[in-house]
This record gives sequence, structure tokens and C-alpha cells, in this order.
Amino acid sequence: MPIRNILRCLLLLCFLHLSYQGPIEVEIKNTIDEVYVNCRSNKNPGLVVAVVKDGQEVMTESFGVKDKISLEPVTKDTLFGLGGLSALFANVLFAKKSAAFDAINEDTTLRNLFGNNKIFKKSKLRSRYATTLDIMAHRLGIRNTPYLFLDETVTRGGPVIDRIANMRARGRFRDSMFYNEVLYSILTTIGERLGSDAWERLVDVEIYQPLGMNTANFTTIVSPSTTDIAQAYKDDEGTLYPVPHEFLKKWSRLCATTCVMSSVKDMAKFMKFLLGNGTIPGTSEILLSKKSHEDLFDAYNRLQNPSIEDYFLTIRGLPVSRTHFAYAQGIKKGIYNNERILESADDMFGYNTLLTLFPDHNLGIFIAMTGEDKDDLFRTALSSYISDLYLGKQAWLNATLLCSFPEPFMPAPPESTPKTHPEVPIGRNLEDFVGNYTSDIYGTASVVDENGNLKFIYGMGEFNLKREETESLKFNMFPTGLIEHLIPVDDLRFKEDPNTLQIESLRVDRFDGGVFTKESPPTTTTTTTTQAPVSAGGVAIPL
Repeated sequence: MPIRNILRCLLLLCFLHLSYQGPIEVEIKNTIDEVYVNCRSNKNPGLVVAVVKDGQEVMTESFGVKDKISLEPVTKDTLFGLGGLSALFANVLFAKKSAAFDAINEDTTLRNLFGNNKIFKKSKLRSRYATTLDIMAHRLGIRNTPYLFLDETVTRGGPVIDRIANMRARGRFRDSMFYNEVLYSILTTIGERLGSDAWERLVDVEIYQPLGMNTANFTTIVSPSTTDIAQAYKDDEGTLYPVPHEFLKKWSRLCATTCVMSSVKDMAKFMKFLLGNGTIPGTSEILLSKKSHEDLFDAYNRLQNPSIEDYFLTIRGLPVSRTHFAYAQGIKKGIYNNERILESADDMFGYNTLLTLFPDHNLGIFIAMTGEDKDDLFRTALSSYISDLYLGKQAWLNATLLCSFPEPFMPAPPESTPKTHPEVPIGRNLEDFVGNYTSDIYGTASVVDENGNLKFIYGMGEFNLKREETESLKFNMFPTGLIEHLIPVDDLRFKEDPNTLQIESLRVDRFDGGVFTKESPPTTTTTTTTQAPVSAGGVAIPL
């Protein structure tokens, strides 16, 4: 073979190699490798990163292990729970299925969708005018009540609608931002009714399959024993504990903000769709109309004092700022380094995710990890570093700073220190507390005497009660059983009748002030919760 042909072949091979993984990708991978070894492997057993640019998948990398027992490496096909990023799929599904109905869109009122004029019993205004878009943009002014997910009787359709009906507004209608994932779950029921099938099957047929997301799945139906899944790990006082899949399956049963699982490879495909114009990437086939696709990213609610500004502002010492100013449909609008961004992040019991889109540059970055990432600091810093390189900006972060961030720019958030809870005598008969308690929002809970110790049981949640050193009837709630290490220690307060001094109610601090009224007669029998079946979906309530 002539020397000239050999040189041409060598140049072609070099070109093909660089087109697959260029200098930027090599630099990013080397940096993450160094960061992972030096400071993240003990905090994040598994980590994946995807980058798409100009309609191409330019980087999909995996780091670490699926679990700390087998030490099998994470792959590009390993599934991670997306948590709140599931809302993006819920919104796409609603837009796609509602397009088949002339009278249904995001501005259709919930009362018309459900044939219910009192869908919010505490608010005539919301009952009359609230729409699907109000749910998507969190404009109802109703504070989040995630502990409802502990109650397995709150299933899709009528049961969740019944609980939502009694929620009380804390903010102004369409003039406040109160993230509420339980309200968002209404989209699951609406999607199932519009599509006449289970939400998981609809997302699979309408989104996964057209986009070629061949490994994506759902926490509600996936089989961990036969599927490539990264084990979720939850941090509790500095130690990582594995999160039982049984818990994740039950917690995520309402799906719209919880149940989607994806690999880094499939999220690259989803990002290419989000950055497009509604067509299936690489084809002219329409998955979503151009208008419906654009509507996903319009600003529908304003954000005040976004948490990201606690660390990512120049006035706090950083070279550049990152902020969020508005909420679209399941994603925030903001600015980073003078560039427009669309961003969504979530933490769901040991799964931590971040998706960032730069629509003006056709750039998308997805990061997922297991373990701990307090205040989203590492994910956000890593996304900043990656985007700077692809946008041709001066990178202000490197391997050393990614490990130390937010230092040296500002003090790091204080480390969590284990709290001591001294043993305090209860001071009265245990029988006084034992019984069933009911709430119009939260349903039924019980307090039982278990071998001389009080236990609070709510759905799949069990908490050991220990009296605090106060004059009031305040108790610390220590999660145990299936939820041990997953939910922080909380406070429960019993209230006495001022005349009889009998226990009349209880209130859990994190239950958004929900009051449980004691029923009579009490019971001293130790109770166990009955596992309710996870809804298979389908028609739940009429439109």
C-alpha cells in the first residue's frame, strides 16, 4: 500500500476517534475520575453523566459501582431513579394525549375534567378555576404534603382526590409558588383516563419507545433481581444505608413525580428531544406538536428567593452567578454565566439527579448519582464546569475546587452532627395515648403500646416515640422498620382536653400542621399495617 494511502487511513482513524470522544470529553472524564477518587466515592457509590450538543450524544460516562456489596461497575445501561424529573414525562404524556381531545388542554379546569365542583372543599375559588396548568406550575398555593405517600391507601384516582379535597391553601391562588408533589400526582390519573391504560404503559408506548429509550423503566414495576439498577443509598448522620426497593416501589406508586427510572444513555435521547422542536430526533416524525413542545418551557410562575442563590451568586464570592427566576412545566427557567438555562433537580431517597438545558446552544447535561449531595452542591458545580467547557467559557472550577466547593468562595454548609435524645419518663399511663387517630387529609394513624414502649404507626411508616425533656407532651419520632434511616427524626405533640386532661389529638410537625383527632375506644393491641396493593392504573374516576 502506498505511503500516501497509509497516511490517509491514519488521519481518518484519528478523525473518527476524535468525533467519538474529543478533547473536551477526555478532559471532563479525567477530571471526574480524579474528583471521584479523591472526594466522592465515599459519598456517591454510583455516578453517571450525559452530554448532548447540537443534536448529538457527545458524552455518556459512568463512574463507581452499582452497590457496595458486589462492587459491580455502573454502566451506561444502569438505571437510576429520576424522582421529580418524572414530572417532565408526565407533562409530555398529558400534552400528547390531550391533543386527541378538542375540549381538553392544560387550561381545562379540574372540575370539568373530573366532573367535581368541590374538588377543593376548602376553596371555592380553586374548585371553580384551577386547571391542569396550575398543577404543573405549582400555582395552587397549597403546601407540599409528601408524608401522604406513607399511607398506602392513597392510590391513584378517587383515593388521592379525596385527600387533596381537604388540603388548605397557604398561599395566594396563581400568585405563589408551593411545590406539591401529591397534587402533581393528579396528572397520573388524568393521563390514565385520557389514554385508557396504566400510566407506566402509556409512557412506555408514547415516549420511551418512539425515542428509543430501550432500558428506561419504573420503580413501580421493575424487577431489581433481573434488571441493571444502581442501589440507592441514603445518608443518615454520616453513614450511607441501602434503600429497600420495596420502600421505593410503595412510595412512588402515584408516579407523576416519583417513578421514572432511566439510564444515562436513555436520558441523552430524552434531552435531545427536549432540545428539539417536538419531532423524534433524527426524523421528521412528530412526537409532540411544536406549540405543545414550546409550551412546556414557557414561564407560568415566578420564583422568589430560589435556594440555588444561597451558594451560586457573585455577591457571595463566586466568579459567575447561577439563578432561577421562573417555573415552567416541571422545570425551572434561569440564568447561568449570562446564558439561559432550563433546569430540574431532585433528591429521592438516595437518588440525586440534575438536568440542565441551554436552549440557545442546543446543549444538555444530565447528572445522576446515588448517595449524598447536600443542597445539590456537587451536581450543580459539576454541571457548571461541564457547560463552561462546551460553551467556550473560562472554566472557574477544576478537580480540586469541585471537591472543596463551596470553599474557598464561601463557607461550606455545616456538617450534620448526631443529636442526643436523653431518656425521659413519659410521666403518665401509656393507655392514655394508645388508640386510633384520624385526619381529614392524612387518614388514619395509630399509637400502640409495644412491650412497654409507645409506637406511632402511619401506613408503612413506624416510629418509636420517646418523650422530650419538656413540660408539654412532646415526643421525638424515631423511624424504624422499613423507613429506618430514610426519614429524619421528627416531633409529635399530644394535646389534652383542658377539662378532662384526656388525650384528644396529636400533631406531627412535618405533616404540615395536620391534626389527628383521637377516636374511642382505644386499643392496646399491637397493630401491623396491611400492605395495600399498588394500583395498576387505568380508569380511576370519570372525566
